[in-house]
Amino acid sequence: MKTYRPANALLADIKGVLAARQFGSHRSPLDLVIERLCQGRHYSWVGIYLAAPEHNTRQLLGSGNDAHPGTALPETRSKILVSMRLAGREVGVFDVESDRESAFGAEDRVLLENVAQLLALFLSGRGKYLARKARENYAAGKTS
Repeated sequence: MKTYRPANALLADIKGVLAARQFGSHRSPLDLVIERLCQGRHYSWVGIYLAAPEHNTRQLLGSGNDAHPGTALPETRSKILVSMRLAGREVGVFDVESDRESAFGAEDRVLLENVAQLLALFLSGRGKYLARKARENYAAGKTS
């Protein structure tokens, strides 16, 4: 059930999810972050993409629904893309969509920029295994 949560409470929750040492569960920390954002705000879809500069592409690591839309979902009225950067290098892109017109205000922008920074740190540190596994799966798919 969706409940609107203040940005600072949602950000603290996401920090906790990414700091938790629960890597053995069937749901990845990225799935939990996506779930928190979709349930706590007016976001209808969230996607986390890993940059694959060697192939000049982006690889979807997790999304708010089972299917990757490829383009904006039909009900999307607003969309925001936030670069996940670490030390000047793009780690990936954080894509958030809403079915509301002009849905993203200054508070959303700041929240999503902070979440993107947390995700960049996570994917370069403790969550590096997710990025490595995704790259391995991508390479296996390209070679078969």
